[in-house]
Amino acid sequence: MNPMKKILMLVLVMLTAWCGLMAQQRVKVGELYYQASFPTGSFKDFVSKTSWVGFSALGRHYVTKSDRLSLGGSFSWFYFPDKQGRRTVELKDQGTYTGYTTNFTNIYGLMLIAQYDLKPGNSRVMPFVRAGIGGAYQNQRTDIGLYAFKEDGVQLMLNAEFGVRFSKDGQRGIVLAGNFHQLPAASDLISTTFFGVKLGISMKH
Repeated sequence: MNPMKKILMLVLVMLTAWCGLMAQQRVKVGELYYQASFPTGSFKDFVSKTSWVGFSALGRHYVTKSDRLSLGGSFSWFYFPDKQGRRTVELKDQGTYTGYTTNFTNIYGLMLIAQYDLKPGNSRVMPFVRAGIGGAYQNQRTDIGLYAFKEDGVQLMLNAEFGVRFSKDGQRGIVLAGNFHQLPAASDLISTTFFGVKLGISMKH
């Protein structure tokens, strides 16, 4: 079995176990996010434009008495389109083509996450740091005139994040955060890296 598929299966098993554990915890948090993303590195050569389509959902639970460290899981979807106009494009092992060119990709991610709150649990302004590791399915596609070329597969997905949660009552809040995603090259998929700024809602119960 492909190593990346093994990673994704392991993440799914761990998320299933986490869901069972979370049902028994006293403090749980659910969050929904919208994100704008900015390609970096070699990924920017493939799609250079800002993506305005990014959504994620996560659930986590606190695992310490101080209610600062929480563990959980997340699902995310990012879409990066880049209309590049009429170009001549040389594709590895597939020849040279001329036509109106569009590069785009969809990324569907599953990650295990760990978050540490930098202040006590009932603070109205709560800064936090978060990290995630998991797997993602990505389909990188190039359309040139009537021709379409696609590479897809499973990649390792890593995430680092810093944000602030604003809440009046400590239960419901708004979250503003910045993050960085990295998906190392796998098979014929190029290395994928991007920064993001996201806004979300949070519910603690």
